[in-house]
Amino acid sequence: MVTVSIGSVLTIALIAGLHVVLRNAIAARLPSQVCLPMYAAEIVCYAQPETLLTRKQSAIAVDPAGVLLATGDGNVIQRWDLKTRQLLPPLVGHSNSITALAISPDGRILASSSLDRTIKLWDVQTSRLLGTMPSGRASVLVFSPDGRTLASGSRVQRWADGVEALPGVQFWDVSTQQFRYRLGERPARAIAFSQDGQLLATGDIKTEVWLAKAGELLHTLNSGDVTGLSFGQAGQTLITGSSKIKIWNLATGEPVRVMKTGTSDLVVSPDGQILATTVGGTVQFWQLQSDRYLGLLRTSWYSSLFVQFALEGHAIVVGNSEGVKIWQSPEN
Repeated sequence: MVTVSIGSVLTIALIAGLHVVLRNAIAARLPSQVCLPMYAAEIVCYAQPETLLTRKQSAIAVDPAGVLLATGDGNVIQRWDLKTRQLLPPLVGHSNSITALAISPDGRILASSSLDRTIKLWDVQTSRLLGTMPSGRASVLVFSPDGRTLASGSRVQRWADGVEALPGVQFWDVSTQQFRYRLGERPARAIAFSQDGQLLATGDIKTEVWLAKAGELLHTLNSGDVTGLSFGQAGQTLITGSSKIKIWNLATGEPVRVMKTGTSDLVVSPDGQILATTVGGTVQFWQLQSDRYLGLLRTSWYSSLFVQFALEGHAIVVGNSEGVKIWQSPEN
């Protein structure tokens, strides 16, 4: 029999109460909104959030227009029209949990991967399943800028249940749903194409930069364990997220700047000026040109999982262990 003293119970209650008091005190000191300089002269402010879902989501994706939000809700894909906040018909077809989502550059095709070892392609307008690819376990999906190729990868070589993932990054023909070729051997925690599609970055304990079509390795960057990747607008720099955020010159393979902050995810605003990062349950905003800190939004008291800009940068969407929230500028 396990016995607990009254003193122990009081101590636990005191600690729990102190935690709530401290949490509320911190919350009261956080700003109610964050205002960001976007599109040169425009100021975009994010105010109170709206909760879209209250269950933990395994993945989120926003289409290039910033209007369609897709989330991984168990083995079902939920979809929202962010302009109207209308919940659209779900996409059902996977037999196990969703691991990653991506939407093509033209917004017409949604790709989903799952623990069921497949990638599925869906017609966004009709909700029709276009094809299923036997991909093995994948946890990262990225479309090429022309939308003709889908790149996939797994963050681990062997999953906890013993399932082996395919090595490196796999490339799939979107029109035929056929495997094309593979680059590298290491797991891929993050994948990014440059804007012209010529370069591919893939991150694990280091980051490799490839000529995507030629399969030539250009640089191996000492990024640290990668949590996110994004090319600069001109394709001349690469941002890597890890215990420190680093910005790399792709001509030399050397770091241009190292920011004194880490991140679990990162995304660049549509105008290429603002970097949003997730750290300890917050979204933090930085001006890319100067690394100037612009403020933060409290999303959760747990670790944030995913962050995406939406509605042409006038909204920010965050998925975390408490669900999905959206912050939107009051004028939109």
